[in-house]
Amino acid sequence: MKLQPKTEQRLEVLNNRGLRAITFGALAVGVVNLVALVLRSVHLLTASEIRIDGLEIANPGSPDFADRVTAISSASYESVSLVIDGLPTAIRVLLVGQETVGALLGLGLSVIVFILGTRLLKKRPFARSATWSTLAASVLVMATGMFVPLIQGIANAEVVRFLGEPVLASHDSGIAGEGLMVFGVLVDFAPLAWGLALGVVGAAFEFGERLQRETDGLV
Repeated sequence: MKLQPKTEQRLEVLNNRGLRAITFGALAVGVVNLVALVLRSVHLLTASEIRIDGLEIANPGSPDFADRVTAISSASYESVSLVIDGLPTAIRVLLVGQETVGALLGLGLSVIVFILGTRLLKKRPFARSATWSTLAASVLVMATGMFVPLIQGIANAEVVRFLGEPVLASHDSGIAGEGLMVFGVLVDFAPLAWGLALGVVGAAFEFGERLQRETDGLV
């Protein structure tokens, strides 16, 4: 069934409005993320007390509530959050680096969605900027997925080192007890898969760009 010209025109207007909302909404989200990153970085560099999340626990004990429930055969906790006073500047810089690398993905994707949306609004999606934007998104996804856990592991290790021997899982007596793990990194390979998928999309954009140039040459 063929749509009436007025209906087609209305649908196109709605599509353009929706695309503009997505395009400029992505830009707004990027600005908000940038402001949040600046505020968080200032807090990490200047606050006397800083909350550190995700410190891994070695030889964890069983939480008290588990003892009150007979259906729970075993229980343990894997990480802890600590509010620490007087962290040195070197550790604060590592924490800022962790926040910055983590925010790069959101900031980069916001810019990339803005570029792609702008190209779609101009009715010329296959352009060099769209190709490079998609490839950049691929690199960002893979880089943040691998480097954020690594930087977090290094930062947490430095925090444990700053806190000293009393927080470690094993003491000089040789008796293993509950405490913080010296170093641990949780590796997730899902960002690699997503990055490779975006790389394939970038290759498709590059192919479409060449077809578009050839079509323009025939006109």
